[in-house]
Amino acid sequence: MNSREKILEKIKTNKPSLLELPKIDKDIFVDVNENQLSKFKKMIEAVGGNLLTLNSIDEIIPKLIELFPLAKNNYSHIIEASGFSTIDISEIKKPQELDDLDVLVLEGEIGIAENGAVWISEVNLIIRVLPIITTHLVLVLKESQIVATQHHAFEKIESSDFDYGIFISGPSKTADIEQSLVIGAQGALSLTILLI
Repeated sequence: MNSREKILEKIKTNKPSLLELPKIDKDIFVDVNENQLSKFKKMIEAVGGNLLTLNSIDEIIPKLIELFPLAKNNYSHIIEASGFSTIDISEIKKPQELDDLDVLVLEGEIGIAENGAVWISEVNLIIRVLPIITTHLVLVLKESQIVATQHHAFEKIESSDFDYGIFISGPSKTADIEQSLVIGAQGALSLTILLI
């Protein structure tokens, strides 16, 4: 038995028992007098995003054209906004072909008021790397999908059947270099939430 096998064997024999997740009363974290939509908007802005309210899904394309008039390489996974797409995603063989993607429009599934994050599962991602490689990310979210806390979001997610999902909160940012905030360092330069 070589050293690698010895190490793996020791790990297997010393594996701790599985523990049940704690039962948490998620409602103790919610201030019933607080407007969750206002809190969500405030948190989106705090993390560098932008939230715009639309009256209907038919307003998506005109708003996208207004926000990104110079965008050339666009993709919308929202059927009602497919007219904004200039790229046929089915023809993409590898993600590197999308390194010049200007605007990506995806459907958000859950918005979280406490931190401004939006959940997207693989159902709405198509190619996992899309939200990271696009220049501008637009998430369309229904107001009814906003929940108060991360606990509420996990409760909705745990009954879903998927292999992958991601919480997105604001555009990409880092302050590692000389403690200066840099937006778009490893991903999208901007995040816009279109709230229906």
